[in-house]
Amino acid sequence: MSTGFDRQAAKAAIKETQGADPEFDAVQSSAHDFQLKLTQENNRHSEHMRKQEIGFFGRAFGGEKSAPTYVAFIVTVFGLVAVGFCWGMAAYNASMTEFWSTQAERAMAFAASALAYIFGRGTR
Repeated sequence: MSTGFDRQAAKAAIKETQGADPEFDAVQSSAHDFQLKLTQENNRHSEHMRKQEIGFFGRAFGGEKSAPTYVAFIVTVFGLVAVGFCWGMAAYNASMTEFWSTQAERAMAFAASALAYIFGRGTR
């Protein structure tokens, strides 16, 4: 039974490999190297632009995602130091105890709100 083509000859033609073409290999390698260098340059440019966007404080605090948490931590520490200062002043000057007590309450509320922001941010 003969069909319009020889199946074995067609398979042999598909599997038959050509000899290595050094010119093609060189062009393909050159194109791959060019694509790699282009990707590296694009990544370098993106990184440079990112550094320019975040600035000094962004590098110090880690960018827009973690900076609010760091700032809230600094505010918490500042508030707790202010509470300690107010209590110390209240102990030092007994006639102004009411004033410093009120200021300590305000500083503690300030620190607590920043601390609540930090813990509230972690649940997102």
